[in-house]
Parts: sequence; structure tokens; C-alpha cells
Amino acid sequence: MSFSTFTRLSARRMALAATRTRVLPQVMRKANSFTPITRSFASSTIRFNQQRQAVSEILKSELKLETESSAAPEEVETPALFQDFLDKYGFEIVATPGKNDAHIFKKTEAGETVNVYFDVAQVANLPYDDAMTEDVTNEKNNLEEEDFDSIADNFANVNVVVSKDTDGSSVAFDLLMNLQEGSFYVDSVTPFASKDAALNESAEAELSRELSYHGPPFSNLDEELQETLEIYLSSRGINEELSSFISAYSEFKENNEYIQWLENMKKFFN
Repeated sequence: MSFSTFTRLSARRMALAATRTRVLPQVMRKANSFTPITRSFASSTIRFNQQRQAVSEILKSELKLETESSAAPEEVETPALFQDFLDKYGFEIVATPGKNDAHIFKKTEAGETVNVYFDVAQVANLPYDDAMTEDVTNEKNNLEEEDFDSIADNFANVNVVVSKDTDGSSVAFDLLMNLQEGSFYVDSVTPFASKDAALNESAEAELSRELSYHGPPFSNLDEELQETLEIYLSSRGINEELSSFISAYSEFKENNEYIQWLENMKKFFN
């Protein structure tokens, strides 16, 4: 497993006085004009219902396809594969139904809690350009800025927060994960005085974390410090097997969320 750094809207009033009751011929003409409008409205209602029904039928078809696919034997066995990884490294999954965010955590013998966060939609839809990755390896110094933007699209963000159970002090590692390599690249390392400061999900806490000093670029750190931090992460289960788990679990959860999305859409258009 390898670690490195990756450098990325007057309402106009209606003149009601203009319509006067003494102008009877106009009133009658307007009254007579209502009939075709009623017919048009009825016709429009039918069309709207047909359009809604068309959407409903497509949703039903897609839902049937997805549920049948998910019931395939290989899909049924997938959760067991997750459990193998969870049992081996002591991680537990935190249920997050209806959300893109995924969260797993573990307790260590050193009195720490390791939290891992990732976006299943980002991971499940992660593109991979094999040729671009080869360019990065062989011609890194010759790449243009737009090339680096393209490369960044091939990585998923993973956030690891390790907290001491004694005083709650924490360190957050912002990582970039490359699924093809099964590797994690360290982007930044940020210490926090408390677990709440590191993990609180309020808007204020998130803003505070964004404004925090995240240290120098990881590659600018002393090489020995880089290596020891990488080894520390590996010892906490941040390795190639975690990358494989994140990839498989993201596909599984994203598909389940999609099926539920189809169910909710179907209820509306029925």
C-alpha cells in the first residue's frame, strides 16, 4: 500500500377598475368565451394524466429490473464479503439510510476510536482513465493543469478521524483513494483538541474545520514523519483491503439507495 500527496436570483397590479359592469356586451362576450377554455382544461388534464402515467410505467419497469438484478445470487452473497473484512479488522458499519455518506468505525487496543467516512455516490461513479494514470507515472512533470483536473476526478475523498478515548483529542487525515491501485494518498493531517471539534456535523463546526490550519503539504513534511504517519494509518486498517471494501460497499449501498429512490418516485407518480 502506498501513500502520497495530491496537489487540487413590481409585481404588476391588475387594473380591476377597467372592467366595468355597464359594458354589458363585453361581459357577455367574455362569459361566452369560457366554454372552450373549459374544454381545453379537460383536454389538458387528460394529457397531464397520460404524461404522469408514462413516467410511472417507466419507473415501475426500472424498479422491477433493479430489484430482480439485486436478487441475483452474487448480489445476495455480497454482504457476507463485507462481514469478512469487518470481522478481520474490527470495523462496524453505521447505518445511514437515505444518505450518500457512509461511516464505519472501530476501537483499537491502544484506546482509540478510528472513524472512516466516504461518499458512496462518489465512489460508485468514480471514473478511471488507465492511460491518464500511466501518464502520471511516466510524465508527471509534463502534465498541464487541465490534466491534473482530470486526474483529480479519478480519486475519491476518504476522511479518517482517530480519537483518543481518554481525552477525546483527535487527528483527522484527509485522504484521496485510488481504486485501481487500492492505495490512499495523504492530502492533509489536522489535529483537533476534542472529538467534538473533529466530528461535530453542525454547519458551524464544519466551517470551523474548513478554516483550521491543516499543516503544510504532506510531501513537504520530513520524509521520516511521512513514513511513520503512513505506517500508523496502515496499522489502524487503512490499507488496500479497506479500499476494496469501500469500493464494494459503495456499489452495494448506492444501488440500495437508488432502488429506494425509485420507490419514492413511483409513489409520487402513481
